[in-house]
Amino acid sequence: MHVATLTYTPDEDIKVHEEGAIRLICRAFQSHESGLPEWLKNSADAYARGDAPEHKRISVVILDNGRRDASSSISCLDFMGMTSDVIEDNFRIWADPDAARRGSKTTGIQGGHGNGGKCYMTQMFDEYALIHTAKRGKGNRYGVVAGSIRFGYIPNRQRGRDFSVENLQKELEKTLAQFKCPLDILPKSALEALKATDGFTLISGLGPKGYGKKIPVDHLVENLREHPQMIQTLGICRVYIIANGRLINDGKELALPEIPPMDGAEKPRTIPIPEILKDPVSEQQVSTTNEGSLPQGQIILRTSDVSMRWKRKGRHVVNYKAQSGHIGYDPVSDLDVQSSYRDRIYGECFLEALEPYKQNERGPLAKSPLTRAVKCFMSQQIELYAKEFEARDRRQYDREAKNEISKINEALDRWKNRFLNELMQGLWGPGQDGQPPPPPPLPAGKPARLELSLSHRKAGLGVAFRPTLKFFDENGRRIRTVPFKWISEDNNVVMVDEDLMIINTFAHGETGVYAETLHGKLRSNKVFLEVVRIQDIRLSVNVVEVPVGNRQKIEAVCRLANGDETSDIYLEWTENDPNIARVSASGLVFGFSPGETEVIAGDDSYLAKTPAIVKVVPGQAGGKGSDRGRGFPIVLVSGIDPDPHTNEDVTFSKEDPPIWQRPQDVDRNIWWINSSAPLARLYLDESKDYGYQSREWRMYHIERYIDVIVQIALTHGPTDKESLSVNEWIMRWGSQVVEIQAAAAADLSGFIETGQLPRE
Repeated sequence: MHVATLTYTPDEDIKVHEEGAIRLICRAFQSHESGLPEWLKNSADAYARGDAPEHKRISVVILDNGRRDASSSISCLDFMGMTSDVIEDNFRIWADPDAARRGSKTTGIQGGHGNGGKCYMTQMFDEYALIHTAKRGKGNRYGVVAGSIRFGYIPNRQRGRDFSVENLQKELEKTLAQFKCPLDILPKSALEALKATDGFTLISGLGPKGYGKKIPVDHLVENLREHPQMIQTLGICRVYIIANGRLINDGKELALPEIPPMDGAEKPRTIPIPEILKDPVSEQQVSTTNEGSLPQGQIILRTSDVSMRWKRKGRHVVNYKAQSGHIGYDPVSDLDVQSSYRDRIYGECFLEALEPYKQNERGPLAKSPLTRAVKCFMSQQIELYAKEFEARDRRQYDREAKNEISKINEALDRWKNRFLNELMQGLWGPGQDGQPPPPPPLPAGKPARLELSLSHRKAGLGVAFRPTLKFFDENGRRIRTVPFKWISEDNNVVMVDEDLMIINTFAHGETGVYAETLHGKLRSNKVFLEVVRIQDIRLSVNVVEVPVGNRQKIEAVCRLANGDETSDIYLEWTENDPNIARVSASGLVFGFSPGETEVIAGDDSYLAKTPAIVKVVPGQAGGKGSDRGRGFPIVLVSGIDPDPHTNEDVTFSKEDPPIWQRPQDVDRNIWWINSSAPLARLYLDESKDYGYQSREWRMYHIERYIDVIVQIALTHGPTDKESLSVNEWIMRWGSQVVEIQAAAAADLSGFIETGQLPRE
């Protein structure tokens, strides 16, 4: 076969905008949660490159709160050390695919492109970040100031490069002193490693962004335990934590939390990966062995005795491993798995052919026919495994019981729709006498903390919106407001109306806003608000159909003067006819009555060129016979009602919530009452003198409807972006429950007592 060739003369060099390219590379490392594991990974790789004995592989994370005369800091210490040659030939090179392995053929190196640790240094510290290292009697100080990507010796090349280090222990002791960490606080194993080594590396960042003077130690430590990248790091070296001059965790090394397996699934399940898979997008066959030149891969699935959805979220992943070790991961929650048991399965995928698809941050792999095919195959295998547990737990009900429970449920669903229509009108419109209902009173007290929050950090010109200011006492309890004043650091840009409690934007620019009590001068946190210059606004839809009782989000995409496009800007939203539909401050449209109206967004300088036409249509039940969620959500009972679109049985586990939505149910407006929940199983059990005809089941059934209605009410109202404290959320939840319980008691008393179904 003839292969065409091209004759050309390539340029002698490649032009790259260095700073722009590096900032693009670093976008994945804009948090301490993702940056600190990079430093520890680099320490682990340094030990692996140096083939250090296992007992000498010690890393220490040092966290230090700020003081009046010193900034807060985050540091990472290991006992390998670097020479100036390593700094200049390896460390300082960006985007080097051989960065982690350079100078070594040792296996066990996690690898990367030499970016993560440097990105963390350049982006996440308000003052500077530096490396203080020593090796074989020579020391180096090398770092970067905040906002720059250009590293250099400190204070200069003459004094910061290859200076003499006669006593390694004294050099480290002097270096640690500034972080309130005496040498004798280090764990015993670290002190022993120091005695046996000829070097150390301490990498530190001063003024960690977002933390102020106090570092959230517990949060960072928990993240290290759960971060997928730490799995291999903790297997390579021992990691200790020192916080504010104290060795935490009772001096024990950091360890991955043990995950006990499910009963009956104690052993991992190993699944060979076929040599040929189909790409779900192109439907072309792809080789998983590079046409036979690489070994066949395998997937290993493990189980958890409890749901990993919350507490074990960081471990609820499939880790990809290839020739260079850990190359990435996918959260299991991102896979196409339709089973509640998905939340109790995790694992590893070993496939060398995936090596070229690792990305800078070692998260999800780069998209390609092979990675899509592997991800699809893995999703299928996890779902098949999960279905085995569903079958084990599935409970059978006779046809009569299913029919009767479905009939009861349909009647309650109709009652719910009538009630929701009235409730949502009240949430979006005025209450009695044209005034909104007053909020519940807060207790009086002496404020110890003021908490200011804004729904947006960017706003258009000439808009007005309400900040949220909350007062808390020393016990963290929300209390009544005391006299205070607003302070805008630039009233030309933003001014707060003291009487109306409204932020008004006047000019383009950025300013800080905070509140201060009149007595005691207690200040809130400062929030920065930028008034942006908008050059164009386009709404995400031209025409949108919203069933009565449903909501639809419209995005306003703004093009700014600097060329950026974003939808996270506070604008003025208006509708022509609020009796048909109303729109919230974030573009959320709720349909009230059939008809047609227009919605538009903008500020004083620019309006969207084309308004969105909102067509409100009569509401229909959420699941049966519709392609997407239409009208008020429908409530079904798992194990009784089939999925209205697939007609397949739906089974949840006893650990799933009493009311639940699967990912595919959200857009379809379907809620499920979980018949496998412990109390549901009990009240449907005729052998225990209950059953679907019992008063206990009827009460339980109604209570779950109340839960659904409250969730809908709290998430569908106009304040959908409001930031609520836990106490305020509980208070608001309780208020809604009381209102809905009163309506249920009035409307459903006959059903509760005798089983008589509510009338249409």
